[in-house]
Amino acid sequence: MPSFKETYDAIKADWNAGEKNFNVECEMLSDGMQVKCTMGAKPFELIIDAPLGLDGTNEGPSPLLVILSSIGACIIAVTRFWAKIMDIKIEEMKVFSRGHINLGAIFGIDDSKLAGYDKLEPVIRIKADAPEEKINELMDKIFTHCPVITNFGGASSIQPKVQIRK
Repeated sequence: MPSFKETYDAIKADWNAGEKNFNVECEMLSDGMQVKCTMGAKPFELIIDAPLGLDGTNEGPSPLLVILSSIGACIIAVTRFWAKIMDIKIEEMKVFSRGHINLGAIFGIDDSKLAGYDKLEPVIRIKADAPEEKINELMDKIFTHCPVITNFGGASSIQPKVQIRK
């Protein structure tokens, strides 16, 4: 398995070396609102559910919590990449992902409201071996290069395809 530097250098030398496709399979389970998501070559499995008050079994995070987790995890991962590129040692880092939503929009009670988070506010706490100016420069790189932030910002269209089984 190549190191980060080897991967970075290979992509820097040939843009096409960075081309990847990722696929995740999500399957409805019979308990509550459970969904089993299978991903990666290993493969990894994640059970996504809903709280008891929303017909779930509370055996896993809700899709909405997974969104917040994805934002925080991606910010941390991309920070690690850029810290290596910029030669900064991260000593501590936490991301507190916060989101506001009104579930009534999901239920169609008011179709004029957004059926999703109307506010996403990740709060990043970071300690590094660099001056504040360089940490701010690092974070600017993160906010413009984090794929989850980019996708949630509307850069990628979502084009569902329905296949009806008989």
